[in-house]
Amino acid sequence: MTINLVFTTESITNRLIQCKINEEMKNFSNHLLIQTVIDLKVCKESARRSRCNWKTMNEEKFINTLKEQMSESLLNQKMKCQCINKYMKQLLNALREIVEIFTLWVKSHEMIKAEWTKKCTEIIKSIQQMKRDCWIVDDWIKYIQACNKKSKIIKKQKRSEYQKIMQNVE
Repeated sequence: MTINLVFTTESITNRLIQCKINEEMKNFSNHLLIQTVIDLKVCKESARRSRCNWKTMNEEKFINTLKEQMSESLLNQKMKCQCINKYMKQLLNALREIVEIFTLWVKSHEMIKAEWTKKCTEIIKSIQQMKRDCWIVDDWIKYIQACNKKSKIIKKQKRSEYQKIMQNVE
């Protein structure tokens, strides 16, 4: 008898409700069927997280500090599995610390792109596809017209969002 396998990522494993052999289902093979039930509810996005402003990082200082913190070299030792795991944890911790020191954080604000809607995203995607498909003059003219339409839609959306904000201020 063979057992079929179920592979998941760590985040999906955390949402696993049930994973067991399903004996009720009849199949005429030598495989045991596995019933896997996963919670697929979409979690609400938490407040915007700060993110690193990588463009402002001083790469030279970053690399030099990393070299100082990671004095042991993997190449100089015969590594066993435990040593490699220890080294990787040390490396990740060093990287986290150095990122905290040498990168500035972008302050996110709740009003950033508040005006952006699904319609805006869809029109951007369609225009990008049109640009990839432009091979003749007629296609290019349609592409330019779609770009103009996109601009109008986004401007209108921004204007309406701004008006909502101003109404709340008064």
